[in-house]
Amino acid sequence: MFIKICGLTDPAVARLAAEEGAQFIGILFSPLSVRKVSMKLAHEIVSSTRAGGGEAVGVFVDEDLEKMMRIIHELDLRVVQLHGEAARRACHALPHELTIIYVVDDDPLPDRLDPRKDFLLFERRDPEPRGFRFFIAGGLNAKNVEKEILLHRPHGVDLSSGVEVSLAKKEPSLIREFIQKVTAKGRFGDFGGMYVPELLVQPLKELEHALETIGLSDGFQEELAAILRTYAGRPTALTEVKRFASVIGKARIFLKREDLLHTGAHKINNAIGQCLLAKKMGKTRIIAETGAGQHGVATATACALMGLQCTVFMGAVDMERQAPNVAKMRLLGAEVRSVANGAATLKEAINEALRDWAHSYETTHYCIGSALGPHPFPKMVARFQQVIGQEAKQQIFDCLGRHPDLAIACVGGGSNAIGLFSAYLDELSVALIGVEAGGIGSKLGHHAARFQGGSPGVLHGSFTYLLQTAERQIASTYSISAGLDYPAVGPQHAALFHSGRARYEAASDSEALAAFQLLAQTEGIIPALESSHALGYVMRIAKDLGPEIVILVNLSGRGDKDLPRLFEKELKHVANR
Repeated sequence: MFIKICGLTDPAVARLAAEEGAQFIGILFSPLSVRKVSMKLAHEIVSSTRAGGGEAVGVFVDEDLEKMMRIIHELDLRVVQLHGEAARRACHALPHELTIIYVVDDDPLPDRLDPRKDFLLFERRDPEPRGFRFFIAGGLNAKNVEKEILLHRPHGVDLSSGVEVSLAKKEPSLIREFIQKVTAKGRFGDFGGMYVPELLVQPLKELEHALETIGLSDGFQEELAAILRTYAGRPTALTEVKRFASVIGKARIFLKREDLLHTGAHKINNAIGQCLLAKKMGKTRIIAETGAGQHGVATATACALMGLQCTVFMGAVDMERQAPNVAKMRLLGAEVRSVANGAATLKEAINEALRDWAHSYETTHYCIGSALGPHPFPKMVARFQQVIGQEAKQQIFDCLGRHPDLAIACVGGGSNAIGLFSAYLDELSVALIGVEAGGIGSKLGHHAARFQGGSPGVLHGSFTYLLQTAERQIASTYSISAGLDYPAVGPQHAALFHSGRARYEAASDSEALAAFQLLAQTEGIIPALESSHALGYVMRIAKDLGPEIVILVNLSGRGDKDLPRLFEKELKHVANR
């Protein structure tokens, strides 16, 4: 994230800002600005900025070409920012080696701009980057910058008055606070972080470095996309479920069909991404945790494909209710380790996986299955799952020429939901709704709905919303769906909830089962019980929605894995009648 602090008039403050991490320091020359500086002072600010490791930016508001060229030459500027008609008109005549930060108005962009080195700057909050990296500006400060970054996902932020204590006087403590908010790695607003024992700090930092160097490279992205296309089955279909929709209301309902992927759920997107990264890091062994079993199957599949050793930790309770997936993992060559501690579900499986990793990280990568845990896991998993939202957004726009009104997904840890939501964070007309496990009631221990009674706390290395007792102990949870039966949620969802950008509801076991049955009988699609929670919520609200409303639901997986358990319960019910 680039940081630009504009309107500096004090060389000492300019150097401090650069040393604290601001890459760009803006210097104004317009006689109309209260922050204008003389050429003598400008020389001092440029020198101080460069001494602090930053780059001075000549900010031209409406100067003509001759004046701009004189200032650029005299100060040896490498970066300029162009406001106003006169400055922007002169853009084409500026030396090509200059980096330009171009303040966008309604006019077409000049051909002189190069997206490989130049930036756009938006002073209003509806950026249209058009292939360029871009800054946002206007009213930013330490209190709102994280929310604005989350909402608009810029490449840089630009502020001036937000760090001033009086007109044109910048306050060093406010500059420091602002920069710390922007540069805090692994944070989504107040949530996230890296709360781990010292033993895990080194492997997490190693993973972060690999993600930023290997994972973001063009070669890696191209290889990953090819595997997802030729092996996993991307792109997945977008299906309008007309019969299902007609039974419950009048709105149009579209499903993003992650259930059609190889292994039957969205988990394969992340498993292939992480295993490919781990292999390039030189790791030979993969460990994973799993609740519903889909992440375990996906990880075992990716390991079989890439020739990696695989160990999966799974709670004993989950192993019993997801026996088909346990059999699949073992068939694929994975060792499945039963975890009998505590509630013997996903939380305990994660505990065991973290313990293993702390002692084996030199040869082992821990492939976390959801967008939770310590940094950089939430960021990494969200990145590998963003393909869901990217595809769905294009598909539904191609179909309807518009965005949906509601984008809905179930939320356990939150990877399938954040994958869908990521495409719509800056589309404010699209309501984002995550659906948690309402279980069998509102009493603690009867559900797994973190936003319906949880509170902020730390679990498995991350500060987020979680279910805990009055004594701040982790509460037991319950859901008919193993994949939603977890006391915490990914930190990005906590930030979206806190900011109000996303809404989180809960669907009960009975609502999920009703949706499970209805979708199967009206559309011939058997959804996973996790996905059925999202559909159960849709069934609840559909009667109040008109035919003009479009709902996009992420069908995160298929229900084959759930059938033996459901049939067993149904047979018991019949025998007892």
